[in-house]
This record gives sequence, C-alpha cells and structure tokens, in this order.
Amino acid sequence: MDAQAVALKALFNELNLKHIAHKVEEFLAFPENREKTNLQFMLDVLGTEASERRRIAVDKRLRHAGFPMFDKELELDLYDFGCRTGVNKRQLQELTSNFVWIDQAYNILMLGGSGLGKSFLACYVGNKAIEAGYNVMFISMNNLAHLLRTEGMLARSKFRLKRFRNCDLLILDEVGNAVLDRQDANRFFQLICDFYQQTSIILTSNKDFQEWTATLGDAVMTTAVLDRVLHKCEIFNIGGDSWRMSEQRTILNGLMKGDSSREKKGVALR
Repeated sequence: MDAQAVALKALFNELNLKHIAHKVEEFLAFPENREKTNLQFMLDVLGTEASERRRIAVDKRLRHAGFPMFDKELELDLYDFGCRTGVNKRQLQELTSNFVWIDQAYNILMLGGSGLGKSFLACYVGNKAIEAGYNVMFISMNNLAHLLRTEGMLARSKFRLKRFRNCDLLILDEVGNAVLDRQDANRFFQLICDFYQQTSIILTSNKDFQEWTATLGDAVMTTAVLDRVLHKCEIFNIGGDSWRMSEQRTILNGLMKGDSSREKKGVALR
C-alpha cells in the first residue's frame, strides 16, 4: 500500500468510515478509480460506506424482529395465490411498495383457517418494511401474554416489551389461540391502547371475531379491542385449502421410497 493509500485509510478510520477503510486497497486496485474526478471518487467512496451500513442495519433489524423459520423463502412467487381467495399478489405488492400506512399507524388483519399462509404473508410484509428502514417485531399471542404477565417480575420480559412498544410495526400472530385471564386481558387491552394511532399492527387469526371473546374472556373487552384495531385497518379474509394437506407426505411414500432431501427445518406456513 503506497503512502497516499495509507493516509487515506487513516483518515477513513479517524472519521469512523470503517467499512470503506477496510476496502481501500481493493478500491484503489482498479486504475479507473484513480482516474476519477474528485467528486466522483467521493461519491463512490461514501456510497460504498452508506451501502454497507444499510446492509448491517437491515441484518440487525431482522435479528431483532424474531421472525419464525419458514420452509420457504419470504418471496411472493412462492405463495400459491391461485389456491387462495381473499388476497392477491397485487395487493401485497402495493402494501410493500409504499409504507405510508405504517407512518399513519394503519393496521392489517389476516383472517382464515390454519395452513393458509397468514403468518408467511405477514412476515413477508414485515421483511419488506425492515428493508425500508422500519423496526419490526414478531410475537405470538401466547408469548405476548406471557411477557405481559411477567413484565413486573422478569427483567427480560420488561426489556422485550420495551422493544415492542418502540417498534414501528408489530406482527401479532395467532390471536384467538390463547386463553387470557382477566388480568392478562386487561394488560393486552392496555397495550392495544398504547399502540392505537401510534404503531401499526399486523394481526393473524384463524378465529372469527365472535370467537375472540373466548381469548379475552369478556365481550365488552373484545369489542373495545376490535374498535381500536379496526378503526384504521385493511382486512384480508383468506380462504382455501391448507397447504399442508395439499403437500401431504407420508413415511411409506416419502422416506421409504428414496425421498432423502434434507430440507431446512422450520415453522410451516400458518
């Protein structure tokens, strides 16, 4: 490395431009980079640094989001819209092309039976929001109830709930599959009140609204929660057959007949 390159690297490190500092030799190895105008060289250098910082920030937000593992990549082309009703590819593309709805604290509600890919679609939207710079968190209703119940006792629960309250988009999965006691229901209602008009929520549920009363234990409480969630909300009533049944495998027709593919284990499309 020549003296100028050494000096340039030292300056980058001093300015905390650590990503381009590590690539000084690589960057200057190409003659065309040395022949660029000062302005173009500066644009390329700062662009490289900014791009790497954005990539690291996205990776960090993805780790914090807590998305479940799926047996498919979060790509719309891998979701079978042809076998589903109540949702289409264009709608998901519109939702993820402009996140003004997050800025304005709109909610999304995905209803439908088990195995229709509600969680998959919710996480697809969440993943795109993360790429756009938003903080997204994912949690099931059962786990949220546990955190709310233990917030005053466990530092870990308190820390995680603080993250949820500070996020831009909360994905709340499997609403209706938990049974909350009155205190838990009150805590959940308070969280919904805190989020109301402030933070977007994507809720997935395989229960009708009438059945949410079994979760919250009280019709009045259920009405109050729905009143806030549905005030500014896009609802998808997804229908169709469970993908698990359409892709059913058996031991004798699968493993015993040479299906030795090792797929990545993970949570199925719910």
